[in-house]
Amino acid sequence: GAKAQEEPPSASASGKQQQQQGGPVDSSALLKLDADDQDSELRLREKKWPHKIISIRRTAKITKAGVLNSFSAFIIVGNRKGLIGYGKGKSNDAKKAMERAYQNAMGNLIAVELFDGHTIYHDIEHRFKKTKVYLWAGKQGTGVLANELVSTICNLAGIQNLRAKVHGVHHKRNTVRAVFEALELVQSAEELQRARGADLRLW
Repeated sequence: GAKAQEEPPSASASGKQQQQQGGPVDSSALLKLDADDQDSELRLREKKWPHKIISIRRTAKITKAGVLNSFSAFIIVGNRKGLIGYGKGKSNDAKKAMERAYQNAMGNLIAVELFDGHTIYHDIEHRFKKTKVYLWAGKQGTGVLANELVSTICNLAGIQNLRAKVHGVHHKRNTVRAVFEALELVQSAEELQRARGADLRLW
């Protein structure tokens, strides 16, 4: 995990762009292309994206016919180039639950804006329920300084340099939601300029 030596970014600072310049990876265009392909189950089975099973739970229900087992899987997928997704799947068979979770994740992809292809554009903080995450952009060579779950998300998203802290309830699914929502809120330099009503010019 990361050392808590620095103060978390303030609400006003968390939305500010760091003084960085670089061309954004066009993740949105990639998202559209992959969304068009995801209907093909054959393609998914033959060439699966990198993924990580975050949890798989088994519940047992006693009926007149005997004990019925049910499995619930939670998976994160990513192409390590700015596209990630998470999904849930249920079945009375563990493998089918994992496959359904994978398919669900592929249908819920988000595009992460990467600065120079290795980190986020600016620091950000975000809360989901009782879980709060702080993400700080990292310089080349910094690596990912975070707990195992956040490091897994970064790896699948293609984020190579970042520091993160998780405060509050460390529930796995809530942490995933908090990090995903935070990454969706990260804006590229161009998006920040458009939001401020500035014209985009190349000088």
